[in-house]
Amino acid sequence: MSVDGPSQLKERLLVKSKTKAKDANAAGDSDAQQADAGGAITSSDEGDGSIRRSSSSSRKASSLVRRSSVYALALVLAVSMGTRFWRIWDPAQVVFDEVHFGKFASYYLRREYYFDVHPPLAKMVVALGGWLVGYDGHFLFDKIGLDYMANGVPFIAMRAWVAGFGVAIPPLVYLTMAESGYAVGAATATALLVALDNALVTQGRLILLDNIMIFFMLAAVYSYVRFFKLRYRAFGAQWWLWLLATGTMLGCAVSCKMVGLLTISLVGGAVVYDLWRIFDIRRGSTLSDIGRHFAARAGALIALPAMLYLAFFYIHFAVLTRTGPGDAYHSSRFQMQLIDNPMTKSSFDVHYGDQIAIKHRSTGVYLDSSSARYPLRYEDQRISSQGQQVTGAPALTNTSFWMLRPAADQVAFQSYMTRRIAGEEIPDEESQRWLVRHTDRVQLLHVNTTTLLRTHDVASPLTATHMEFTTVSLNQTAKEFADAVWEIRIEGAATNASVVQTSSSFLRLVSAQHAVAMHTHKKKLPDWGRAHQEINGNKKPDEKANAWVIPLIRGRSATDDERAAMKRKIPKLSFIDKFIELQALMVKHNNALTSVHPFQSAPITWPLLTRGISFWTDNKARKQIYLLGNPVGWWLSDACILFYVFAVVVLELCRRRNFAVVDSVRHRHLLRSGGFIASAWLAHYFPFFMMGRSLFLHHYLPAAIFAYMMVGVAFQFLLFPEYQRYSLRRWNASARALVPSPVALLAFVLIVALQAVSFVYFAPISYGSTSLTPEQVRARMVLASYDLHFQK
Repeated sequence: MSVDGPSQLKERLLVKSKTKAKDANAAGDSDAQQADAGGAITSSDEGDGSIRRSSSSSRKASSLVRRSSVYALALVLAVSMGTRFWRIWDPAQVVFDEVHFGKFASYYLRREYYFDVHPPLAKMVVALGGWLVGYDGHFLFDKIGLDYMANGVPFIAMRAWVAGFGVAIPPLVYLTMAESGYAVGAATATALLVALDNALVTQGRLILLDNIMIFFMLAAVYSYVRFFKLRYRAFGAQWWLWLLATGTMLGCAVSCKMVGLLTISLVGGAVVYDLWRIFDIRRGSTLSDIGRHFAARAGALIALPAMLYLAFFYIHFAVLTRTGPGDAYHSSRFQMQLIDNPMTKSSFDVHYGDQIAIKHRSTGVYLDSSSARYPLRYEDQRISSQGQQVTGAPALTNTSFWMLRPAADQVAFQSYMTRRIAGEEIPDEESQRWLVRHTDRVQLLHVNTTTLLRTHDVASPLTATHMEFTTVSLNQTAKEFADAVWEIRIEGAATNASVVQTSSSFLRLVSAQHAVAMHTHKKKLPDWGRAHQEINGNKKPDEKANAWVIPLIRGRSATDDERAAMKRKIPKLSFIDKFIELQALMVKHNNALTSVHPFQSAPITWPLLTRGISFWTDNKARKQIYLLGNPVGWWLSDACILFYVFAVVVLELCRRRNFAVVDSVRHRHLLRSGGFIASAWLAHYFPFFMMGRSLFLHHYLPAAIFAYMMVGVAFQFLLFPEYQRYSLRRWNASARALVPSPVALLAFVLIVALQAVSFVYFAPISYGSTSLTPEQVRARMVLASYDLHFQK
């Protein structure tokens, strides 16, 4: 008996693999062609499309049946369009987060720089829709409820543009299910459930980002399914087409919101499984083949999305070239790249004796004082110092100017100031001596009241853990003098010789005695404080919220020559430097979104649909928009997920005991295609349990779509016993039969009808177009936790 050597064994395995693929093309049901890691379970991936008939399918199907998949897709598209475009002009007011994303679209059209925690693609898409209809960005969506018609905003066109992406979501679900080997009935039921989901409809017809992101997510999953089905035709034109399409859609998804990383992790897991299969020597793959497969996937699914992500930020920076509301988040070098930024117009060295305004970097208020005193007692009965008020004023006035004085060398400073006031020319060498520098210790003299800024060990009016800011007279005691000394700290200063400059230097004023930094926040003081912001001493001096800037020196303005010189001095900042700075800010501020919101919810409650989100209310007409999923569909999908887990466990236990409950094809399809869809649900849901930021029901919407797809998985497994007869190889393949039994037809009608009835029942709060009586509102509170308005 002869024994094969390694080379002969390899050659024999390769021939055997090719023969197996060839037989699969002819027969249409080989085990190799049925196997699936990415959700595409097919009966034949590259043959002539023949499906082996069962004994019950000998009769030729009617034209209606054969073309049923096309008709089903048309039905899904029609329902999706109807639900999303119905009364899209109502309400003609700013709704929920249109206040943010409409504003950002306006900034793109005005080319003014803004800051947001999300990547730019979806917002640029929204802006493109506005630009296509001639919108110029004049409206800034400042407040929920503002009237679009009165402000001349083409909101119908902008909403319709975004809704177009939402319209495409149910058809994409249908295509993905069909390409994954599900029957027309299962794919149609799943897609109609998605088309008739109230939350997806509400979110999908407004100027919001989620629609656009979900479209790219589903397009990526669909493209990967198409790519995986071509695994036996590797490196062909279609194989490359769908691989590159997958990478492109992944890049677009993550460029809309960072949640797109969850889709990348899903596809990445499927790719790892696929490569592990290819690595198996029994499949006849050489190491060279494995290297080519790995390189192709790394290039298309890692490098291409990364390049697209960078490209969209490049466009973002190329469009937003003018100074805008996002400047203050960035470094001075970044801000100086923007057209008309104050730093490029009036960045002067600051000297002792200059009368300056001091502006808070984040909130934009000016350090202000007046002769008004703090009340003896605050509302919580705490006692104040009754000292002179120091507050944050929203606008620059005569009471907002301060003079910088050195804490030491008072005699020399007075001599310098006497000559300066008299108009004597100060030599450059002496002028350099009186520049204000990093770590200098200074006093701040309030020009209007000739008192010195002071903090002391008294609780501030609104923040009991912070120290009160007030002022003291020039004839202070030794203790008061120590309280009135401040250390200047320049953000990013290279050395102690770094000079404070107007507009471009971000400062912290830290008490030399108490080590607290001057701080403010957006909460307003009561009437006695003129509704100004509170100024207090923060015991965490390094916090970003303690940053201030000197926007101007009183009486100092730049000449034309000085402006030209300033422009020449602007430091160049490369795209990569801008990109890295913005990414760090996005991550930081996204993680800082921890403030309590009245409609936030925990991820554990999302599948149970225990509460929604109030998007908009009209108190006069008693109308409201309340984001809430369709209870029938959400709870049915929950049940199907639990059924899937139960079925997999039972079938695996039976297989261990060599007991076949179902045929091997149905079993394999449930495990592999169903497993991929279940993994998609997990990948888009469970990561939210690890996030510390405020979370809302709409974060579950991508996962909710995959949960709906699990209904299709369970529907086919339970009611379609003959896989080869009813499953589709591709969405436009000729169907041999539609439903296997009256029970399956009844189940289909019942599921879709219940979803439709529930959708119509909750439509008044999904669209906000119908006034409801208190009784009607309470009737829609299926759960007591639904905090709807107008219950009384």
